[in-house]
Order: sequence, then structure tokens, then C-alpha cells
Amino acid sequence: MTEDETVDPARAVAIGLRARLAVVERTAWFGFMHAMRERPEETQAFIEAERVRCREGFGSGAWAKDLTAAERALLGEEVDAGLAQLVEDARAELGDGT
Repeated sequence: MTEDETVDPARAVAIGLRARLAVVERTAWFGFMHAMRERPEETQAFIEAERVRCREGFGSGAWAKDLTAAERALLGEEVDAGLAQLVEDARAELGDGT
């Protein structure tokens, strides 16, 4: 086995965590797409409410207290952008890109 065929143990742990995250993400996507097909208005309203809730939670410092204000702001922005993109991706996949 050459060096290119081996995986550093520390990287193996990171890769394993990445794989678990991918599995959770794909499973969540399946559920989200089902919800978007069955009840699109309610699903989109729920996601919008969660965006507001997350902005308030991270913005007020009530959540992720172990982070600095700047880190919480970045996390909040990333979560908000991710939730918005989730809806856009689902709408595009369903053929409703408006």
C-alpha cells in the first residue's frame, strides 16, 4: 500500500464525521422535499418562521453562548443563508423556481 492509499487516522475521523453529516443531510432533504410536495405553503412558512427564530436566538446571544458575538453573528448568517437556499433548491427541483 502506498502513501496515497492510506488515510491518516485523524483525517479518517474527520472523513467519518463528514460522511455522517452527509447522511443526515440527505435524509433531511428527503423529508423536506416530501413536505414541499405535500404542503408547500406551510413548509415555506415554517422555514421562514425558523429563520426569524434563528436570527433572534443567535442575535440576542441566547443561543451558542460559547461563541463570541462576532462568531454568533457569522453562525446566524450562515444558518439563515442555508435555510433560504434550502427553500430555493427545493423550489428549483420541483420546477417552481419563482
